[in-house]
Amino acid sequence: MGALAVGMQGLLLSGMHLALMVLMAPVCARFIQWCRQRMTGVAGPPALLSRWRMIARAWSCPGMRAASGARVTALAPWGALVMALVAVLLVPSFSLGMAGEEGSDLLTGVVLLFGAGGVLCLVGLASGQGREGRMAAMLLVGMMLLVPALVVAVAVPEMATPGSTVAGLVRFMRMAQDSAGIRGPLALAGGAFILVGVDRVAAGSGRTFDGMTDNLAGPDRAVMLFVRDLVALAWITLGGDLLWPDAIVIPDTAGSPHLFVAMLVAIALWGARTLGLCGVVACLRTFVMASGQVARLRAGLALLCGCLAIVLLFAGREFG
Repeated sequence: MGALAVGMQGLLLSGMHLALMVLMAPVCARFIQWCRQRMTGVAGPPALLSRWRMIARAWSCPGMRAASGARVTALAPWGALVMALVAVLLVPSFSLGMAGEEGSDLLTGVVLLFGAGGVLCLVGLASGQGREGRMAAMLLVGMMLLVPALVVAVAVPEMATPGSTVAGLVRFMRMAQDSAGIRGPLALAGGAFILVGVDRVAAGSGRTFDGMTDNLAGPDRAVMLFVRDLVALAWITLGGDLLWPDAIVIPDTAGSPHLFVAMLVAIALWGARTLGLCGVVACLRTFVMASGQVARLRAGLALLCGCLAIVLLFAGREFG
């Protein structure tokens, strides 16, 4: 396959990946919420498109911003959207071979996802209102508790594999044998990334987030609602890539006639993997993190996963 054809294939795969993530982000957020409701005994239909309808209603409302810090509240949602979209392009979902995968640095993707969540909190901090500012500060404190766990989780793949890109990491895991002591530590690192997304927003309980955005309406609020779902799905996808890299297709540069069928199968596997991980997130949020100390619990569990990953990595090198 020529360089032009490879480039066109990469652009097509990138477009499919981005469209899939954008369309599925509110659906997966609603699925987590429905799973939690079922686990707590609340009956009701899944209504998987209800999150999209909520975003559409918010978009159609007249725009409103707090007078204090209006410039910040006007830019923050859209800045967070750009950061989230760039991060999503760095995290493969169902296939490798996307355009620009050589620059899909793991640390860059993690920083962008983490930063997008932090930028959203600027809306509450800049509103000049006591309640909104307090809610935003609570979310920021919870995020800061996750920093040590994220540092450890990012360090594990950097120490375990020769490359630093997510695509190179997946390729290496596909070629490496489990006896080499690689997949176990990387799976634990993936679990740490998923735990980062197990917050009140991702689990369908966004009272703190809603309180932070009380003085925001219109397209700005709709963008914030969408970005929080997209960031949560990106964390789950990143963790899923480390937990089950075999579900990701590596395109044949020779131009296989069965590539389209392989892509459809890969998309189906990605959907099954994502819904399964959404169910795990709902279980964690319902049974493990049901108390008010969600931020401390998920930070502690994520750090524990990262530390165990490092222990397993060095134990495998010592005794493997």
